[in-house]
Amino acid sequence: MKGRDLLILAAVVLIGGFAVADGFRRLGGDEPAPQERAADMTTGATATTVTPAPDEELGRGSFPAVPGAGGGLVLTQTGSCAVREFDLPTGLEFRNVVSRSTCELWAAPVTAKVAVGIREPRGDAVPFRFIDLARPGRNLGTSEALFGFLVWSPDGQRAAWCNRRRTAVDFDVGRGRRLLDECPAAYTLENEVAFAVGDRLVVEDGTVLTASGVITLVNVGADGSFGIVVEGRRLERYEGGELTNAFELGRRLEGRLPLLSPDNCSAVFRVAERMQLFDVGCSRFGRSSPLFPGHVAAWSPDGRWLAVGGATDLTFYDLEGRREPVSWDVGAVEIAWRRS
Repeated sequence: MKGRDLLILAAVVLIGGFAVADGFRRLGGDEPAPQERAADMTTGATATTVTPAPDEELGRGSFPAVPGAGGGLVLTQTGSCAVREFDLPTGLEFRNVVSRSTCELWAAPVTAKVAVGIREPRGDAVPFRFIDLARPGRNLGTSEALFGFLVWSPDGQRAAWCNRRRTAVDFDVGRGRRLLDECPAAYTLENEVAFAVGDRLVVEDGTVLTASGVITLVNVGADGSFGIVVEGRRLERYEGGELTNAFELGRRLEGRLPLLSPDNCSAVFRVAERMQLFDVGCSRFGRSSPLFPGHVAAWSPDGRWLAVGGATDLTFYDLEGRREPVSWDVGAVEIAWRRS
């Protein structure tokens, strides 16, 4: 995640600059889009570093169960960057089908679909391959994500990104794709692609909200709220198009990427080798800012738990304090927490 954080931060700065000038770049006057196909959407990327594991290397581990935490966890492991998938209520590991990668991971919020890094970045773009962990034999396609930025729809069926040529794609995984006029910012809960154009978040039907400045990052909450990063310096939360809360990042956090909770009321930032929790203005965990050892984190879908990964371990924290932390002896580079 360290490398991709730098790439996405570059995207925040660059895209913000586009928005100040004249919104996201339109594709009409650009060079023709590459002939991407559902089975091979980029001719330059290869999958040599994504290796299906032979039977003797499956190593389905068993870890302590995380009582009260539903869903599943997907991570790329420290060292080999293997993609590992776990059932949290039981602690059981699913069959490992990707034994090596380049550690970048974009996991769908539901279903077994993931996108996995397959080569080192090509300029500002990260080559990746789509994989269905439940059906690894299917060829779902490859492409490149500009600045390592890719978003999934809430139903886990579609993904959107801009490739190296800034061609914007909305891909129904394994079925087909359509080109978009602008680079995507997010999917709404209705599975519509949303775009950040200057200070506006827009969908095909019109403007969803207008922020206080140039929008550089968007998080769609499970409750329908929107978490907006404005110019890398301020967090804003919206409901029904209206501003409900705001949090000034200050010099210490300015330019850092937040991991927003499912209700957009809390934000986690990486501070050195720790993850720190902050109140956006409506957090149910109060105004304290606890620190958790580690360099990567993921929220549970209900917003109660926080999984924090370090180089050699992974710990699940019940932020409501009803259960003791649960630790696993596995290091993580990237983490994603799926719904059941």
